[in-house]
Amino acid sequence: MNIFISNDLKELREKLIERGYNIVSCNEVYDAIICNLKETDLSQLRMCNNYKSNGILIIDSGSKNVDDIENILINRSYSSLF
Repeated sequence: MNIFISNDLKELREKLIERGYNIVSCNEVYDAIICNLKETDLSQLRMCNNYKSNGILIIDSGSKNVDDIENILINRSYSSLF
């Protein structure tokens, strides 16, 4: 699974790399985006048109730790935004 992580989440990026996840730039094809939805304008990511055509998993890093995020990535389970 290829994961794009917003630039402001450097610590989370390093922890996921240590756990063996493939972190990519927006110029590469990715399956999931991890960002802080309160601080990230998702419309800016639209210029990165390399997400998979069958959908993308968007994870709000908000109050989640690396274990929570890994659980979401493994199970692809998450609560709705609203």
